[in-house]
Formats: sequence, C-alpha cells, structure tokens
Amino acid sequence: MSKNQTFEGILYIGSYGAESEATIRVCAFDGAAGTMIIKQEVTQVENASYLAVSPSGRYLYAVSETGRTGAEAGGSVVSFAVEEGSGELTELNRQLSHGADPCYITVDAANHAVLLANYTGGNAALLPINEDGMLAPATSIIREEAPLGSNTARQEAPHAHAIVVHGHYVYVNDLGTDLIHTFKIEEGTRLVKQSSCKLHSGAGPRHIVFHQSLSRAYVMNELDSTITHLNVSAGGELTPVQTVSALPEGFSGYNDAADIHLSPCGRYLYSSNRGHNSIAVFAVDQADGSLTLIQNASCEGETPRNFMVLPDGSQLLVANQKTGNIVLFSVNQETGLIHSEGTILEVPSPVCIRLGAAKQLG
Repeated sequence: MSKNQTFEGILYIGSYGAESEATIRVCAFDGAAGTMIIKQEVTQVENASYLAVSPSGRYLYAVSETGRTGAEAGGSVVSFAVEEGSGELTELNRQLSHGADPCYITVDAANHAVLLANYTGGNAALLPINEDGMLAPATSIIREEAPLGSNTARQEAPHAHAIVVHGHYVYVNDLGTDLIHTFKIEEGTRLVKQSSCKLHSGAGPRHIVFHQSLSRAYVMNELDSTITHLNVSAGGELTPVQTVSALPEGFSGYNDAADIHLSPCGRYLYSSNRGHNSIAVFAVDQADGSLTLIQNASCEGETPRNFMVLPDGSQLLVANQKTGNIVLFSVNQETGLIHSEGTILEVPSPVCIRLGAAKQLG
C-alpha cells in the first residue's frame, strides 16, 4: 500500500472507565506506517462511550454514560476545545443529558447544536452550542411512547440508541420500540416530530447511515443481527425495502450487532458483530441500493462495538471493547474486502473512534 493511499492525522478514542481513569485518548495515527501513538489521556469523564467532533474541528463533545450526575438523575455531556495542530483537549463545560445512560452524540452541520440519545432514559435531547463552543442547557427533550418490541429481555421500555442528522432531518433510532423517528430542528432549539418508520418486531434498531448519492439508508438492528435497507423520501420519510443478515449462513451462536458505516465511494457497507466477533462486508448495488453479503472477517478481538472507515476508504480501524485492542485493516477498494494488519494499540475498553484533524490525505 503506497503512502499516497493512506491517512495521517489525529484520532480520538472514547472508552468505558471510572472518573479517575483515562477514558478519552488523543492519538496520532499514521496509516502508511500502521501506527497509532497516544498523545494525551483525559480523565474525569466517566464512561466516555461516544464522541463527536464539530464540523469545524475546533471542539469535541463526549457523553458520560451514567445513570446519575452528582445529585442529579441522568448522565451528562462534556465539551472540549481542540488545540489546533496537536488536537489536544481542554475541557470547557458540562451539561446534563436529561436522561440515564447517554450512548450517542452528534453535532448538526451548522455547528449550532449537540444532539444526544439517552439509552435507559429512552429519550433524545438538543443542547445549543454557544459561539465559544460551550454547551448551553438542553432546550428540547423528546420521548416517543409506542408499543414495545417482542424481545422482552431487551425491549422492556423505549431505548433511544442513536441520533443522526441527514439533510434537513434528524433521525432517532429506538431499540425498544423498533421505530425510527424523524424530526426537524425548528428555530435552532426544538426537535419537532415529522414521521416514524416501523421495522419488524424484535429488530432493535441501533445505528443508521445514509448513502452519499442514493436516496437510501441502512440501519443496523442489534437484537437480530440484521441490516434493514430503507428508502428515503424527499420529505425525510423512511420505508423498509430489504432486510439481510449480517452473519454467515449457519451461524447459531450469541450475537449483538453494533456499528455500521459506508465506504466513501458508497459501493460497500460494513457492520460489526459482537459474539461472532467479525466485520461484515456488503456490496451495495449502485442502481437500487440493495445489499449482498460478501465477507465476514474476524475482528481479531472480542466485542467490536465501534469501528471507522478512514476518509479515503483504504483502511479501517476496529475498537474491540472486551479485549482492549485497536485493529487496523487494509481495504481492497476494488472489491471492498478487508484484511487484518494486526493490533496497533492496546487500551482498556475502547468503544468509540472519531476522526480529528488530517495532516495528510491524498
């Protein structure tokens, strides 16, 4: 793999851990050399299980996935200033998430608001961003009540598991009710309901991605390890088109599906399996968006909760939570197939990888 096919820059790793432990790490990644070096370790954020970098790259936001914040019920979200060049972090402020166990966070394209999903709280919240990158208190908190799914062990209540911005719309996946809710942000401060999409019972929608050029979306269903391919209307409504397994034929062991990403070219889709401990690779039909499973590659560790496709699509990084290792994969960009290059970093309980500033891409 030649040097001009790889990414070099800053990556952030979020981990589970106590407040006294390092749960956010700033790393220098060199794709050509296949190395990742820790530059800074951040403590005082319990269970920093999901991170989001602002579109400008100047700020990073982290959830603290807890049931309480001091004397207050629910988790919290922490804002950091990002030092230009080094990517190192300085804490700015904290706000309540207004729900227990926030597990997903994103920033809108205009850099005006942080949006987060509270898993146990079963709700989503919008927190405005001030001009200095600090977070204001939540101005919109939404919880959608609906019939629960058929998996009584996991679908005993609503469980918001992701919140994603696409175009003019915000999508919230609810694992507990097998629904994906569509909202609009009004006046920069309020989430206003538009529609809901019902998936098959017991699916447990977790993460969702939108195709770059097709009017299609793909949701990873945690509870039955499937991916549902959806049509996206001009008004933001979702309609299921196809559901496929992310597991190889004949596998009957325990598995929880987790993360999902498209290749930059949009020709391939990747998802992670916890239990089978693999990355599933799908070919995406460029005419109708349909999926065909073409590979299940060992993730070289246990419980691949999160992974990332590098910006040029030539490499992929997997965070294995249980075995505490980050594994680098090379990607054949003609076929989409992946090949392990081995573990490049060991850290306790890594559960989120996010891209910072790029030094080189080309």
